[in-house]
Amino acid sequence: MKLARCDSTIMRKGKLKADELINFINLNNGQLYVVTDYGVFLSIVESKNIKLYDDEKLNPDFIQEVRIFNKDMEIKITRMDGEFVWRERKDTDNKKGEITRIDETYLLWGKVKHLDRGWSILTEQRGSRIALPHLYEQEQKVELVFRKYIAFQDWDLANEQPFTYHVVDDRLVEYQIWKEEKPDEQQTTK
Repeated sequence: MKLARCDSTIMRKGKLKADELINFINLNNGQLYVVTDYGVFLSIVESKNIKLYDDEKLNPDFIQEVRIFNKDMEIKITRMDGEFVWRERKDTDNKKGEITRIDETYLLWGKVKHLDRGWSILTEQRGSRIALPHLYEQEQKVELVFRKYIAFQDWDLANEQPFTYHVVDDRLVEYQIWKEEKPDEQQTTK
């Protein structure tokens, strides 16, 4: 994890009806993360077009969450009471910024085993498959960078604790090649 300061602002926010969702997504280029009732899709939006592996089509009736993101911003769309609420968060790197952030990385299941039409297919022995709209090399592992914005509190009166913090928001940042951690040097005793 990497702790840093930045300026991060909610630029826009609003509500969408289900029949407006797909058009709204198409208007915002970037990486795409979609959670549906039946699966998770990792994709991309380019030139006002959602590009899904196997040319699947998204049905708003089954979408629970959408994130359109790049290194500098994210639009997060969430289903709520039959419609969708959304917000756009934009970051500006600033070592003296107003908010503290932590970047965490999450390893995606599997390794690149197949390249197909600009997509890398990660597969795992148990049979899982993840299609990413990027070309990586065979056998590479891929991670997803997740940014959490942290608020600190000097004294928590409710719990009578001297220090607490909480996550005020989060966003996806980018895909990266997994940076293998070096194994701890094991000490041997004779």
